[in-house]
Amino acid sequence: MWKRLLFIRGTELVALALLASIPLAVDNSYVLGLLTLLAIYGILLIGLDVTVGYLGQVNLAQAAFLGLGAYAAGLSVSLLGFGIFGALAVSLLVGLVLGGLLAFPALRLEGPQFALATLSFSALSVTVLNEWESLTGGAQGLHVTRPDLFGFDLKAQGFYWLCLILLALVWMAMRNLLSSQWGRAFEALRDSPIATDAMGVGTFRHKVAGFALGSGLGGLAGGLYAFNFEYLQPQTYVYDLMVILLLGVVLGGRKSLWGAFVGASLIALLPNLLSNWLMFEVISALGLLVALAAGVRGLMKKTTKPFQAIAPIIAMGLLVGGGFLVENTENWRKAIFALMLFAVVVGLPEGLMGFASRFLAQLFRIDPPALPAPAELNTVLAAKAANGEALLELRDLKRYFGGVKAVDGVSMTVRAGQVHGLIGPNGSGKSTAVNVISGLYAPTAGEILLHGRALPQGSLFKVARVGVSRTFQNLQLFGELTALDNVMVALKGVYRSPLPLVLLGFARGEEKRAQAESLALLELVDLKDQARTRAKDLTYGAQRFLEIARALARKPDLLILDEPAAGLAHPDVNNLVEIIKRIRQRGITIVLIEHHMDVVSELCDAVTVLDGGQVIAEGTPDEVKRDPKVIEAYLGVVSEAEAPDAIPSPA
Repeated sequence: MWKRLLFIRGTELVALALLASIPLAVDNSYVLGLLTLLAIYGILLIGLDVTVGYLGQVNLAQAAFLGLGAYAAGLSVSLLGFGIFGALAVSLLVGLVLGGLLAFPALRLEGPQFALATLSFSALSVTVLNEWESLTGGAQGLHVTRPDLFGFDLKAQGFYWLCLILLALVWMAMRNLLSSQWGRAFEALRDSPIATDAMGVGTFRHKVAGFALGSGLGGLAGGLYAFNFEYLQPQTYVYDLMVILLLGVVLGGRKSLWGAFVGASLIALLPNLLSNWLMFEVISALGLLVALAAGVRGLMKKTTKPFQAIAPIIAMGLLVGGGFLVENTENWRKAIFALMLFAVVVGLPEGLMGFASRFLAQLFRIDPPALPAPAELNTVLAAKAANGEALLELRDLKRYFGGVKAVDGVSMTVRAGQVHGLIGPNGSGKSTAVNVISGLYAPTAGEILLHGRALPQGSLFKVARVGVSRTFQNLQLFGELTALDNVMVALKGVYRSPLPLVLLGFARGEEKRAQAESLALLELVDLKDQARTRAKDLTYGAQRFLEIARALARKPDLLILDEPAAGLAHPDVNNLVEIIKRIRQRGITIVLIEHHMDVVSELCDAVTVLDGGQVIAEGTPDEVKRDPKVIEAYLGVVSEAEAPDAIPSPA
């Protein structure tokens, strides 16, 4: 653990020291200007990566927040007389507030609609800056005065060091945040918003917070941008810059502070790359060689699809060949940016730092930090009273979809400490009923009571917060997260530190406790040894068990298992039965939706049978599977001579 920590922190300190010392060794104003831009763009891309990398949204508004932050800083100096820190605070606040306001409507959209919403905001921002001439100077631009720092005139070198210090502070704060529960929540809602809400995390709240935070950093970078160039023009923050920023995040590597730094370096160097023909050709040729090597290697090892291997080669070949055909590469910058972005997205989706991190991990063989010992299960899942009292009550529950009566007057009582089966043929309304109970759907009519109190309606998040947890018929894991992180996302009762303390790095004790408790739950489902494996790399059976462990992390009063044995091989079904028995020993009440009648017979204390959205039978497993109505619902058998003794389990 210490070897890894020293390597990572040592690399950061060495990089910071080198960047800080360059102006002392190189007396060149042009180099100093590039380094200042590198620090500013570093802050800007760290903010953009929160939205693009962690939230998984294509954000085309970051250039607008850069511009708005720049004008806010410049105007706060010229109109209000603020000092440099006051002006930078204003630019940060403008980004936070406007980002939060934009997030409320925009983040209700997904994919292309969200991208269009942020693009519209960018166009509106540029129009306002351009037309409000009395305040911004319009197309004529705005001259900005760089304030003193505590009475000292900030020359180029001093301003660079200020930018570098702010980059280091942002780096540390975001490293603390993104390695905490906040960072896991951001990634979780990108992979499965439904499961994130069902785990009591709150998708919309975290989306707004993440977007506002990224926009705030965009505003802060804008303030520094204004004081660096000391002249602002609205047309600076339009199409070209949007594409360059996305290119920087994608090429550097998503979900990586180092990726943002590499991307910022590329952005700072792009103008030189396009203005120098020889440099452009050399870089393009190197990119072509990398694409060729990676494509051939991927095809030989059968780890890359043909399109993924060939497309980047063609794109980089066009760049190399195009350089010989055009007189001025700067005139073709949009096409060049598009080809570069296409080549990276298709051929290197993890970015340069994603590739480099895997290479360095193999080269240096640095082990990940050691995990704590699992906590005592009794401290994680305290035994509940299995007193047989009514825990969950459905009273004449209905859920209609237009003219389809998916659930039509279902009444059911689930008693504390029992495993209550909910069965029925396909299309009988089982999954719809549990979707209504868990808050995915709001009921059309009827009541749902937990401990005698009405459950919230139509909100997975609110229902999860009052003690109901669930798995899903179709797996809803956070595929990019490890098994351990999947459980830690949902863990209840551990994360209490407010956001400022998380940013300052004072929440590490909570992280260790969360790891220990999550390992105890993974041990319960026999997955402790695969804690560091990404969820998408687990076997199907292990993924089913992981979803149960994650649901248990909510420490629920009621656990809903929606067809957990679906698709499992026979050995995994046996393991599933043992896991559910262990959970029942903790006194946790379970509603089990299942088609395997042998599993239902072995586990359930009571069973409710649905058909056509209505209850057709209730009782013990033996009673309901011999009920003529149940047999008819499953097999369509009506004559006594043809009726089997009981409904069979699926093969």
